Amino acid sequence: MPPSLRQSLLLLVSLLCFDASLSLRAAPPNIVFILADDLGWNGIGPYGNKHVDTPHLDRLAREGMTFHRAYAEAQCSPTRGAFFSGQWPARTGMFAVTSEMDPFAAPLTPPPHAMAMPPSTASLALMLRSASYANGLSGKWHIGDGTNAAQLRARDSGKYFDRYGFDFVGTGANASPEKDKSVAGITDDLLGFIERNRGRPFFAFFSHHAPHTALEPPRALVEKYVARGLRKSSTPETVYAERTTADYYATIEHLDTHIGRVLTLLDRLDLAKNTIVIFTSDNGGLNRAADMAPLRGNKGMPYEGGVRVPLLVRWPGRITAGSANAVPVHFIDWYLTFAAIAGAKLPTTQRLDGENLVPLLTGTGRPARDTLYWHMPTYTTPFGRTPSSVILRDGWKLIHYFGDFLDVAGAVPENQGAYGKLILGARTELYHLDADPSETHNLAEKDPAKAAELMAALKRFWLETSAALPVPNPTYRADNPAWWQRAAAPSSPK
Repeated sequence: MPPSLRQSLLLLVSLLCFDASLSLRAAPPNIVFILADDLGWNGIGPYGNKHVDTPHLDRLAREGMTFHRAYAEAQCSPTRGAFFSGQWPARTGMFAVTSEMDPFAAPLTPPPHAMAMPPSTASLALMLRSASYANGLSGKWHIGDGTNAAQLRARDSGKYFDRYGFDFVGTGANASPEKDKSVAGITDDLLGFIERNRGRPFFAFFSHHAPHTALEPPRALVEKYVARGLRKSSTPETVYAERTTADYYATIEHLDTHIGRVLTLLDRLDLAKNTIVIFTSDNGGLNRAADMAPLRGNKGMPYEGGVRVPLLVRWPGRITAGSANAVPVHFIDWYLTFAAIAGAKLPTTQRLDGENLVPLLTGTGRPARDTLYWHMPTYTTPFGRTPSSVILRDGWKLIHYFGDFLDVAGAVPENQGAYGKLILGARTELYHLDADPSETHNLAEKDPAKAAELMAALKRFWLETSAALPVPNPTYRADNPAWWQRAAAPSSPK
């Protein structure tokens, strides 16, 4: 090649790269975040579920990255608090559902938990607004004084969500004769938001209520799964004897159908190439609706079935299509990740606990962090958890129960309130997830050195985050065991 031609080609490549860098700075990627409610890690096709049809989520997996060690908190409010703050719940105090009450006369008195998260802490959308993003939300909120965002829209003369950085909050309503958990309405809201803001970067947060019970699937989809041999739910609140029902799979497929509408709109508006699409769930699945096997536990519990969630991420040109990843990631990581994507400035008054996942997504690096933590110092009587705290490091997982625990002895309960015999006393459980993903072999006694190492690290975490801890209840009566059964009566907590 003549030198003059080579120099001309190099100059052209340089100009193209320069133009691309200017374009990236001028038009940072749009962010579409789709959050399911109570969808377990194994609930969709990309995670091996062959009983439910999820063609649009299958497409996301084909075109993006599937995570196999993605983690949330064990319940909705802590997960949402971690997402919007980028902080561990131990630090913010939002380690329980905002409306949740602790049982009376329990062996331990849990510490008070945050009933709302102020905008100064839940500042993710404010951070994106500072980078000129338009921010839209529809669906579940649950880090304030109410579950549904639509119920809070008019609060403070309509300024409630503006203070959190949202420019638009939808009603979640639709004209369907079936309520469908507002799946169609939430989707309608944010498709309109995307249409109106397609000329600028946007953050669209689809915060779904499905497949949280009570299930409200379209009847035609229920009949489709009945024809495959599944039974219908006898009540809106499924019970163990019924799982998994036609209603449950119909609800998931209905959600998938409306995710397909989102992908179609991005294609039609020619936005897909510059939009990162994220699909995940707020916690593990509900045991009344689905089995998390081979993972142990369910929503509300510190075991893998309670905290491991599906995570699909598509980012054309940046993420390798059809790729998979087993690096542990957590909801606290999205704050720093979105800041990097948006080119936004970070708050100077807020300690951020997460990691920027852009290098992991693009295959150029991985998080420097080697440890994840969960702090759950409250009782979740409907879901079988007593006050506990968890550390996960290099595949080793330690669960510390502060003063009591439930001995389930491997039995499958007949209803959500029967989780086994309550045993008094602190307890340490140690599992090696690589060898024992079902957390069936407690190695605390066999490997006391590893247990002591992780317990010491967990105590340092409590000190560093000023974590509130439960204390013994001086009024507890050991001859009154009925408190657990009364407090754990079947209900439908959020």
